[in-house]
Amino acid sequence: MPETRTDAQLVAAYTAGDRGALAGIYDRFSAGLYDTAAAMLRDRHEAADAMQDVFLIAAERMGQLREPERLKPWLYAILRNEVYRRSKKRGRMLPTDFSAMDAPEMAAPTAPDADGEALSAAELGELVRRAACGLDERDQLVLELSVRQGLQGSDLAAALGISAEQSYTLVHRMRDRVERSLGALVVARAGRKDCKDLADVLKGWDGEFTVLVRKRVSRHIENCETCERTRKKTIPLALLGAAPAFAAPIALRDQILSKAGTPGAAPPHAYQFDADGGFPRLLRSVRRPAAMVAVAAVVLIGLGGGVIVAATMSGDATVAPLTTVLTTSMSTELSVTTTIPTTSSSSPSSSTSTSSTSTATTSTTSTSTSSPPASTTTAVPATTPPAPGALSLSSSVLDLGPGTASGSFTVTNSGGRSITWSNNGSTFPFVLDIAGGTLPPGASQVVTVTLDRGPLAEGDLQAAALLTGPDGAVKKVTLLGRTERAPNLTLKNGPSGELLACQWSAPNIYVDYIDESAIQVPASVQWTGPSTGAADLADRAGAAVYGEMMSIASPPAGVYTYTVYVSDIRGNVATVSGVFTVIAC
Repeated sequence: MPETRTDAQLVAAYTAGDRGALAGIYDRFSAGLYDTAAAMLRDRHEAADAMQDVFLIAAERMGQLREPERLKPWLYAILRNEVYRRSKKRGRMLPTDFSAMDAPEMAAPTAPDADGEALSAAELGELVRRAACGLDERDQLVLELSVRQGLQGSDLAAALGISAEQSYTLVHRMRDRVERSLGALVVARAGRKDCKDLADVLKGWDGEFTVLVRKRVSRHIENCETCERTRKKTIPLALLGAAPAFAAPIALRDQILSKAGTPGAAPPHAYQFDADGGFPRLLRSVRRPAAMVAVAAVVLIGLGGGVIVAATMSGDATVAPLTTVLTTSMSTELSVTTTIPTTSSSSPSSSTSTSSTSTATTSTTSTSTSSPPASTTTAVPATTPPAPGALSLSSSVLDLGPGTASGSFTVTNSGGRSITWSNNGSTFPFVLDIAGGTLPPGASQVVTVTLDRGPLAEGDLQAAALLTGPDGAVKKVTLLGRTERAPNLTLKNGPSGELLACQWSAPNIYVDYIDESAIQVPASVQWTGPSTGAADLADRAGAAVYGEMMSIASPPAGVYTYTVYVSDIRGNVATVSGVFTVIAC
């Protein structure tokens, strides 16, 4: 049976001794945790190891979580540290700066000139996700947790190990940069079939998305309505949310649950669970080359409106934790202050301290050596957090009527933070092509609704899409349609061929019908030719209509056409016709 207990109830049950509660926690969160770990570590075996360690540590430390309803961000905070620990063992990867003029090249995952290429949303999402792997480790984690896993506000901040104000800054900075940079990449991959001029711009493109290619595509988009429409339809962050997820090994569940809670099962971890709410502290480590003693090297890498400060220390000194303060202002100036406390080496009389402050507009590094510890601080200007995400719809009713096969409505995030939405309504017989997704602020998704009336009985159709957004708010789209079918008619008896006027008698009409609903009576027959007229036809046992036509003596010679009209009570009309000739005697 599906687990119905809330997160808080699962935590309480596990800490009270219910080992089965951990299985419910695993089933609820393992997919997202593994997906994030695999994307960050880019190694599925290592991702499985990281997720196993997350659950073993969580099983040991769950009693320290003081807000059980925040189980999800707490688990992702543990995963954050386990990812950082593993990536530091492998050495830092070169970050990709999508906005810098000398940005590294990005390879498109498929051949750009493949014949008949048509990328789906999932394929484009995978393209965006691969490109995002070149981001700085923390920036990539921001995207994964906010876009893929739907963490927002204080939960996102706690999972990242930073303040809520810092998380707002990071999310909005990354959203703007990724939309600008990867938007051009997505249009280049998805829009050439719709725009000949773009195809000319990319003629001979080998798939390497260099800075020059990006600039050319961006300039083209600014002056092309077709590519601008493509850009609006293929929003990178929305595509990132649609990328296929990495699936955890099936055997991993039993492996984790068999070990969890046993003495010594949790791996050693160099971080404490003494941050606010019982969350784990942010794991920090400093690499120390053997050739240098108590020397701090500060490297500033420009990142389009901000800087990243990386510090290394070396020698046999005992290294105190590295503290980094990230600040921002409304003018998009980003400041990072790094403080390295005094370290003690084998010589008790020697100590070294280094501090550096840098901004996006000026790059300044200062070093001082003295006995007491030295540090610099930067005042954090007050910022107004963005408004919460809000789900809005282009329409609350979609009516496909009696014959339209498909229609659409638009889902929009009209707030200031990313949201995740899903459809929790039963929409049968209507089919939605998108059942949910993640939307950054201001972004939209078009949901196409189709209706196959083939297997449906005649009648009115109604269902509802119940779209759940932030904080459980539900927006309803009423889906309407009708299945209409005219009666099926078969002419069983009626005049045909050549008939003599001098031997004329009113011919009988007999028409079988089949219909899902009752017919309107009387039916009728109308004829045209040398003379015209009409007559009523009666219903017989709900299966046929019958009567006489042309009740006249010696009709004028010539060719006559007659038509039987049968209408059901829903107004659907069917006809069947015949032809005969009257010959003068």
